[in-house]
Amino acid sequence: MSVHNESLEITRPVERTQEPPSLEYNAVRNDSLTMFGAAIGGAVLGMLLTLLVLAVINGGTLSFSGGERLNVLEASVARIDENVGAVSTNVDIVAQQAQNLQTQLTTIEGDLGGNIAELQSAVDTLNRSTSQFGIFLTALDQALSEATAAMEDAVPGQ
Repeated sequence: MSVHNESLEITRPVERTQEPPSLEYNAVRNDSLTMFGAAIGGAVLGMLLTLLVLAVINGGTLSFSGGERLNVLEASVARIDENVGAVSTNVDIVAQQAQNLQTQLTTIEGDLGGNIAELQSAVDTLNRSTSQFGIFLTALDQALSEATAAMEDAVPGQ
């Protein structure tokens, strides 16, 4: 076996005195610039969209100087509110009239039921009277036939 003497000295790694590789830092710098450009572009795009919305709302202008438009809009909304109120009142009146008609129809239905019962009773009475009148006419015809036959027998020459 052999003994080998080794030094226990710890050596420090060699410090780099060189510049780090440029590709690693260039990628980070380019990414940061891309993100910054995207943020600026988004802000500009948002501002342009806001101006477009204002132009559409204000009828093609970018300034909000048309106070009379607001007054006209408020007047239109007030007229619409009045019309809706009038329609609501008319609907309420129609609903009340419909309720009155329903009540009257219920009353007429009850009266009509009583009248139909009275009419049916009158028709039944008329049917009995017709039947009795038919019997009376049959008996009268029979009595006239017998009277005529009795007269012919009593007066042979005629």
